Amino acid sequence: MAAAPSSVLSEHLQLRMAGRRLLDAVFLTFRFEPGFFEQEVLPILFDVPLSHVRKIRLAQLEDALRALPGEVAVYYDANGLVTGDAESAQLDVRRIPIRHRTGIFHPKNLLLLVEGAGEAASGTRPQTLIVATMSANLTRAGWWENVEVCHVEEIAEGAETSMKDDLTQLLRMVKERGRTTSSHAAADSVVRFLKKSRQRSRRSTYGRLFPQFYSGDSSVVEFIDRVAGSTIRRECRHLEVISPYFDESPGCLPLQELIDWFHPTEVRVYLPRSATGQAECPPALYDSVREAGCYWARLPRDITRLGGSLDAGDRRVHAKVYRFFSTKSRREICFVGSPNLTRSAHQHGGNFETGILVDVPVSRRPEFWLQLEETVPTEFAQSVKGESGVCSAGSKLSITFHWDRNQADAFWVGTQDSPSLSVWGRGVMLGVVAPLVARTTTQLTSDFVAEIRSIIGETSILEVRGEAEQPTTLLIQEEGMSHKPSVLQSLTTAEILQYWSLLSPAQRATFTELRSIAGLDFDGDAGRQRLPQTCAQDTIFDRFAGYFHAFGSLERSVREALNDKRTKQARYQLFGRKFDSLGSLLERVQTNEESADDVDRYVLFMSARQMIQEIQRDYPDLFDENREDVKELNRQLVDAGEVRQRLVETNPQEMTDFLNWFDDWFLKREKPMEVEP
Repeated sequence: MAAAPSSVLSEHLQLRMAGRRLLDAVFLTFRFEPGFFEQEVLPILFDVPLSHVRKIRLAQLEDALRALPGEVAVYYDANGLVTGDAESAQLDVRRIPIRHRTGIFHPKNLLLLVEGAGEAASGTRPQTLIVATMSANLTRAGWWENVEVCHVEEIAEGAETSMKDDLTQLLRMVKERGRTTSSHAAADSVVRFLKKSRQRSRRSTYGRLFPQFYSGDSSVVEFIDRVAGSTIRRECRHLEVISPYFDESPGCLPLQELIDWFHPTEVRVYLPRSATGQAECPPALYDSVREAGCYWARLPRDITRLGGSLDAGDRRVHAKVYRFFSTKSRREICFVGSPNLTRSAHQHGGNFETGILVDVPVSRRPEFWLQLEETVPTEFAQSVKGESGVCSAGSKLSITFHWDRNQADAFWVGTQDSPSLSVWGRGVMLGVVAPLVARTTTQLTSDFVAEIRSIIGETSILEVRGEAEQPTTLLIQEEGMSHKPSVLQSLTTAEILQYWSLLSPAQRATFTELRSIAGLDFDGDAGRQRLPQTCAQDTIFDRFAGYFHAFGSLERSVREALNDKRTKQARYQLFGRKFDSLGSLLERVQTNEESADDVDRYVLFMSARQMIQEIQRDYPDLFDENREDVKELNRQLVDAGEVRQRLVETNPQEMTDFLNWFDDWFLKREKPMEVEP
């Protein structure tokens, strides 16, 4: 028996990302575990050294995300949110709940727009779209525990592809259902990339089918027949189906349709079993499958076994595979993705499903992956529920918190106005939402906003009461993330300047790790230790040279980000409230808590003013697009006048003349001298 190809999902994707830089990422999932996604899935996308300590890891990922030219967006079913002891969402990821009117939002896809290391003839780096179609949800079980299936295709920039139209349609439908957010920047970026590609007019070349993406525009069997029906009926007379869920009915209509359409000579169907050996399908369905001439089967234990020992338990099989092949010729056609062997998954107008059909290149004659079940089960699970039966009760209420405006909005996605609702977090009522007009944004009160702000650092998953008999759940959407307090503790002025001066990502990652360690509470020690300042200077020359070097490094970083179209990173550095943002440094200078004198403070203020002046002159659009943030920066710089006045009071006549001369020359940027050869 031929073994099914297997690998670790995260390792495979890391190999795909090797030597590439992420531009935008779109994730589609049914179930969503926000904390696990941030801690274990996001790191796959970034080639940066990361700590194994959770808080340090978050700080390093926060740093990596802001350098992203685009954004990371996760579209998930509103009823598929994993709650309980799940960790809260912390990072700058756009999280968009979807409510599918005729079923569940069930796709599992990754669309990663990446940039290669080399340069094309035009001088730009070549872009590629990595398209992963899988059965795995964005959960611990999906990525670490279950047996799942995944197929990955790549589309080169400007290339011909058979998937352009279907992927574009997929993103259009997803955006239509994501009404709770006004921005779909990552999805739009992928669509712009696809516009540069060419849709193939042919489905095959030299008898070999091109990969075909399924976006749910027809039933599953109609899709398979349209793109590969004649080939399957002519060459692939064997069928095996792997699916963990069935309908609670006496027969399996989707399986019967596959048989009626493609007339396979032998059919094997995976029989899911519980941990205690019960067959997880209705007894009548089990009998009807056998009566139809199909065989119940299982995967080999070397695939399902949890560990290396023979007595280890079995992993749950969550893969969805429809495999047509021939044992006489080298032909194998697989349809993999999200559809279970249920009516709602297979029919057009049921669930929102995705998949991909692949004409698999094989070097030898294919054989069955599934082994025949030798014994008839005597016990059956009492209740067989699909994935929709093991999820949270998602709320129709959506709350968006705007960090840059200290504002929160409520949105009711129902077709009729909402009832009066109360919102709870960690067992405490945060506020009451009066009846909301359907599909209309309503601003929450300042008291409600303050309660949300106070708890969002602990949890972003809230409970809604008054919508149904039992509480429902929601995941707060966050905007203006550059202004969200950093997961890293506040740095001193000297430490911020030091961080600006670091050159490589590895140096910055090491710095972040050391600073995070300094703020952690080990072994229950209530006293939080600080690392000694590593950038203290002994002379005024050394000290001021350090200031100028740090501001020069920050300016170069901002300019590089803007020239490289990483506008988000520039906004974070200039206008944000992260541990190393310019605003954070000015705030530290304003507090007068550190042992810096007014001369130091004034030079720092003037260095900031000079840098802002130079960047604004060369990049006016950045400042026009962030006027409120610019006003806040200017408000902080007003304090320079108070510091100046204190300096003048030490010697009114001479200090006034000196500062007038100093200010005039300091704010002028000297041009480098050109040396003749």
